[in-house]
Amino acid sequence: MENARPTPLIDDIDSTRRKLACWISEQQGRAVSIAELTIPEATGMSNVTLLFDINWEEQGAACTESIVARLQPSVERPVFPDYDLSLQYEVMEVLGRESDVPVPELRGLETDDSVLGVQFYLMKKTEGRIPTDMPPYNMDGWMVHETSLEQRRSLWRSTVDTLATFHQLDYRALGFERLHAPGMTPLQQQLNYWQTYHDWALEGAQHGICQPALDWLQANQPEEEATTLCWGDARLANIIFKPSLDGIAAVLDWEMAVLGNPVQDLAWFNYLDSAFAEGLGMPRLEGLPSYEETVTQWQNASSCSVRDYSYYIVFAGMRFGLILSRIMLATGQNDEVQTNFACQLLQKNLDRLG
Repeated sequence: MENARPTPLIDDIDSTRRKLACWISEQQGRAVSIAELTIPEATGMSNVTLLFDINWEEQGAACTESIVARLQPSVERPVFPDYDLSLQYEVMEVLGRESDVPVPELRGLETDDSVLGVQFYLMKKTEGRIPTDMPPYNMDGWMVHETSLEQRRSLWRSTVDTLATFHQLDYRALGFERLHAPGMTPLQQQLNYWQTYHDWALEGAQHGICQPALDWLQANQPEEEATTLCWGDARLANIIFKPSLDGIAAVLDWEMAVLGNPVQDLAWFNYLDSAFAEGLGMPRLEGLPSYEETVTQWQNASSCSVRDYSYYIVFAGMRFGLILSRIMLATGQNDEVQTNFACQLLQKNLDRLG
């Protein structure tokens, strides 16, 4: 996983720094400067993230603010065929205004790619700690070395509570009804997307594990499902915990937001944790609640049904398997396209279905 990073570094970092300073100055109506840009390496494989401070003078006093920029990736073989930065930005903007779900403070969106060559948006940096996924948080990093068993349990449970709070929101009232394609269920809409993704990601080949999973998912679709706005990428590495580790400071990465059964977020949350444990032949991080406890907690907090949880475990496995297979292909690790750990775990889950 450590070498599986299709996101390129910025070729001309100094030029990017100057262009960003100019753009922000125009947006804010005051001269700002940026001393340097840095690119974090610990998280994220599907976009370019830049960290920097903007500096300006106000009433004779020096002011500074730390900023995070997310840039649309521009590579020959991206992880996803398209990126809707406007939707990501809108989701955070709406949640920040209309809900108790903590999201970063936004500082601007640019959809004109003439500024940096790609679209981008800016957020105020949220102070806190983010579990790493490279290496996975159950193997190394601050969660392994700097937290107690009780703290780990609390961090996990606070994330599940936040997830439940999010799933109680009315997507229609939030203005996201337009995401529903007429004439099909949200699930069918997603399955169609992932079949198309399979064909695109494998570049004409057929996946020996993910395609049978897709076929099973098509044939066993649940009926009469609840529909909410789903986060799409619910996992610990997309959470900024407060520096004191007594709560959540912000929820990140809304690039996979979609309408669907909210239990799919719960299944993805548990499945991604299991992928870095069972999938890699490693133990779970000690102190984390069991998956069964997690399901019960979320069900009680959200009042949503978990009837179709097993179905969405397969759905999560298919999605993660395809994404990691695409990353393997995009980074030249062709031997791992069909047999990477995510796909092997998906096969185990298919086998469990009998």
